Amino acid sequence: MRQPGRRRFRLIVGLASAILAVLLMLTGLELRREFASVGEMRAAVERSYDTRLHIQSVFSLLQDAETGQRGYIITGDERFLEPYDEALTQLDAQMAALGARFGGDDVQGVHHLRLSERITRKRLTMERSIDLREAGRTDAAFAAVSSGEGKAAMDEIRRLVFQMTTREAQRLSALSEGAATRTERTEIMVVLLFATLVLIAAATAFLVWRYLATRGALLERLEAAAARHSATLDSAFDAIVTLNPSGSIETMNPAAERMFGWRSDEIGRRDVNVLIDLAENGEGSFLDRLGASQGGLEDGLLRELTGKRRYGETFPADVALGAMDLPTGRHVVAVIRDITERRRVAEMKDAFVSTVSHELRTPLTSIAGSLGLLAGGAGGDLPEKAARLIGIAHSNSQRLVRLINDILDVEKLESGKLVLASSSLDLRDIATRSIDGVRGYAEQMGVTLGLGDGEPAHVRGDADRLIQVVTNLLSNAAKFSPSGGEVTVTVNPEARIARLSVADHGPGIPEEFRARIFDKFAQADSTDTRAKGGTGLGLAIAREIAERHGGRLWFESAKGEGATFHLDLPLDRPEEATRNGTGRLLICEADPDAARVLAEMLSHEGYQADVVGTAREALSSARTASYAAALVDLQLPDADGVSLIRALKASNETRSMPVIVVSGDVGRGRIRGRSLEVADWMEKPVDQARLKLAVQSLFSGGEKPLVLHVDDDRDILEITRQALGSVEMIAAESLTEARAALAARRPDLVILDLGLPDGNGLDLLPELTDEDGRTIPVVIYSAQDMDREAGPAVRAVLTKSRMSLTQLSRTVRRLIRRTGGLL
Repeated sequence: MRQPGRRRFRLIVGLASAILAVLLMLTGLELRREFASVGEMRAAVERSYDTRLHIQSVFSLLQDAETGQRGYIITGDERFLEPYDEALTQLDAQMAALGARFGGDDVQGVHHLRLSERITRKRLTMERSIDLREAGRTDAAFAAVSSGEGKAAMDEIRRLVFQMTTREAQRLSALSEGAATRTERTEIMVVLLFATLVLIAAATAFLVWRYLATRGALLERLEAAAARHSATLDSAFDAIVTLNPSGSIETMNPAAERMFGWRSDEIGRRDVNVLIDLAENGEGSFLDRLGASQGGLEDGLLRELTGKRRYGETFPADVALGAMDLPTGRHVVAVIRDITERRRVAEMKDAFVSTVSHELRTPLTSIAGSLGLLAGGAGGDLPEKAARLIGIAHSNSQRLVRLINDILDVEKLESGKLVLASSSLDLRDIATRSIDGVRGYAEQMGVTLGLGDGEPAHVRGDADRLIQVVTNLLSNAAKFSPSGGEVTVTVNPEARIARLSVADHGPGIPEEFRARIFDKFAQADSTDTRAKGGTGLGLAIAREIAERHGGRLWFESAKGEGATFHLDLPLDRPEEATRNGTGRLLICEADPDAARVLAEMLSHEGYQADVVGTAREALSSARTASYAAALVDLQLPDADGVSLIRALKASNETRSMPVIVVSGDVGRGRIRGRSLEVADWMEKPVDQARLKLAVQSLFSGGEKPLVLHVDDDRDILEITRQALGSVEMIAAESLTEARAALAARRPDLVILDLGLPDGNGLDLLPELTDEDGRTIPVVIYSAQDMDREAGPAVRAVLTKSRMSLTQLSRTVRRLIRRTGGLL
């Protein structure tokens, strides 16, 4: 069962259990109260009967006393006084006990008080008659008895006894009715509670049944899903490998077994480097070796790496990585595709393009040239019909040439093989030459071309390619202008850019077409536009060339009022290219205000800087202009700064350009870019003094540090020299050459291989300490493993198969800084 459903079920069961416990508790309390009420009622009944018994006992004692009194009066026998005295003796105790029972009943208390008064009167009457009889006055005693006073007192006492007895009976009846009501209420509550318990039990049973049924259904669905996933993985043509974050292999599908030649049970828990060659990317966890991070897997990663089969064969592979969150933590899924065939097809495409470039362009040049000569009268006057056919052939041959050129240009742009020359140009001159080239076509369309007045606008770029851009804009403008219309070209230098604008007075660009006007093969849908012809490649090529020059191509258009295309290129001011002997800087910062502050800080220190806001613009500017250094932010709108720095370091044109990172999150940037060669890391907001020192260190006028590299592999010597472009390198391929170099000049650091043709590199260590005890630091860079404690001169040991050139470069620079060398 899914986790939310399971939690909901547990909540319902817990709530039902709590309600059941509360109901049972209430039932117990109610029954306990009922039992207590029954006990109280029993006690009340007993007390009521006892009270009435006491009342009757008092009346009986009075009657006994009256009987004894009358017997003595009549007979004079004193024996009749014995029950009289005994009754009166007990009567006082009975009255006291009876009064104690009426402590909480005010009515009975009043009755008790009146009864006491009547008993006192009765006793006085009886005592007086007895006293008369004892005095011998028998007649007087008889007269007192016969007077009716005693009878009246007894009647009064009898009436009070009746009232008291009735009061006790009513009180008992009220208690009985209350007890009966409570008992009835308790019975109803118990019945309701029992019914509720039955309902809860039934609901609980239903929920348990539903849970078990749902759980069974979910298990069946999970089993079916697992079977589908297993079948999908088993039938996939791509290799699918699951890894833990450290890069250890956990599972692999049958396609991976076929691709790499390993069985799943043979390769479990082994490092992924067995399948994918990551040695050139450094050491550490799998993600570290890829230059990625856990967060980088959220949207997936795609790398082109080298796969390794079981018996040593290698092949190119696309490796797609994604995060897989499991209860045990985050793991990695790698989907690996053998792209050997794709590479072969790409090579075939390159060969085809090369063939097309030569085998089609050459005959087309001859055909178009010959037709042009014939159309121009080189073959003599032609009949009108023949001339018309020759003109049609010539026009279409030129159209075919343009199509082939566009297709080849697109291929070069997509493959990154389009090489742009860089020289100082006047954009007005580019406009003039482009107009001259398109004038004949415009005249055929009945359109005139004009160049507006303006100042020179100096830019840097490839003249032929910029003419290609402007020519495309002019031919499009002439194509869509009405006959007799005019296309106007203006060139104006602005604050930081030079803008060339081409304006026509045609129908304008349809609203629905504007978003895709720069897409390849894009054309408006109207019949009129299709009638104009064209491949839809020209503007896509023009925009790409503009961006490769660090500029942009954009347009303004209103329906029925024509369109104006603008080409913006960075201004080139040779007189400001250097100041104080320093080179120009490139600032790549997405925030315009932050970029302006950085440029102002550098301006105060005598440095000139160009500002771009995207990684794409930064790459284009760095490739088309010469910069002494670059300041790069890590948060850019179209890419992250780390990727930009990697791209700069991967290009031969920009590899040696120092980079300073200026970012608000330097800590995370250091983690992600620790394999990069970065001159400095600066936290925002930037301290001007710190920025000044960082930039000044890049333009130090001292001598370059001298590094002696001893290695018998010339390729390693060459690529290391390129990687350490800011130091002076001396290469030695043997111990003999190394000793000769040491005798001629003392280096600041030595990079030493162990396996040399004339001995072991460690034999050179004793010769690296001079007479004053100063030791030249040594970095062991060898394919052989060795003890890091080989000697005091050894400051670092790097294994070629595990450490990249970037790590070697970083180690060398760090050691040179420690020893006081310049970088």
